[in-house]
Amino acid sequence: MTAFGPALRRAIAAVAAFALLASGAAEAAKKKKKPSEPTPVPRPADPTRVTIPTADGVALAASWRPVEGNAKAPGVLLIHDFSRERRELEPLAKELGAAGFATLSIDLRAHGESTKKKGAALPISPRLLTDPNGFPRDVEAASAWLEARAPRTAALGLSTGGYLALLAAARGQVDTAVAVSVNESRVAGLAGPVAPVPRSVLLLACEADPGRADSARTLEAAAKRPKRILLFPGAAHNLAVFREHPEAMKAVLAWLGERLGMPPPAPAPPPAK
Repeated sequence: MTAFGPALRRAIAAVAAFALLASGAAEAAKKKKKPSEPTPVPRPADPTRVTIPTADGVALAASWRPVEGNAKAPGVLLIHDFSRERRELEPLAKELGAAGFATLSIDLRAHGESTKKKGAALPISPRLLTDPNGFPRDVEAASAWLEARAPRTAALGLSTGGYLALLAAARGQVDTAVAVSVNESRVAGLAGPVAPVPRSVLLLACEADPGRADSARTLEAAAKRPKRILLFPGAAHNLAVFREHPEAMKAVLAWLGERLGMPPPAPAPPPAK
C-alpha cells in the first residue's frame, strides 16, 4: 500500500480541486450578471427640452419649439430613424419654424436621452423594429402631447420614423404625415397584426435608395386620399434627400400648408423707440 500512497493522495487532491472548481462555477452561474447601463453621451444643454411619459412608463426626451406670438400655430412631430436621435432633426425644425410651424422632436425609446423605463435602463435592440408596443407607443404619447398644444398636427419621419408617422396618421393621432425614405418590409411589424391604411400622406424617396422607391409606391397605392408621392433621382437617404433635392422641402411645406392650413404670420414687433 505504501508504494501507491503518494499516487492515491494526488488523485484525491485532484478530485477535491475539481469539485471545488465545479462548485465555484455553479455558484457563479446562479448569479445573473446585471446588464450594464448605456454609457451616457455628453450632450449640450437643450433649452427647449421637455419630457413626455408614455403609457408603459418610458420618459421620452423631446424638444418643443412653439411659434413665438402664435399659440395657434400648427404643430409638426419630428421622428428620427432607428439608431439616431432627435438632435439630428434640428435643420428640419428650423426650416419648419421659419415657415410658421411649431415643432416637437422626440427621442424614441432606447435612443438619445430616452433611455429609462420605470427607472430601468432601456437597451437599444433590433427587436424594437418589430415591436408594436414600443415605438408606436412613443409616437402615440408624443402626438397626444402635441395635440394639446396645437389645433392641427402632422408627423414627419425619416425611414423607421417615416413609417411611424404614417401609422400615426392612419390611426388618427395626427391630421397628416410626411414619410421620407421608408423601407416598409423592414418595419411592417410595427403595425401589429392589422396592416395600416395610410391616409393623408406625402411620401418621399430616391429611386436608387434600395427598397425605398418600391416601398413608397406600395404605400401610396394603399393610401386613402389625399396622398402624394415624389421620387427623386439618385440614392440620397433621410436628411440627404433635402440637401440634394431642395424641391423636396418646398413640397413638404406646401403639403403641410394645404393639410394644416397656412399658419398666420406672427405679429410684427413694435418699432424701436
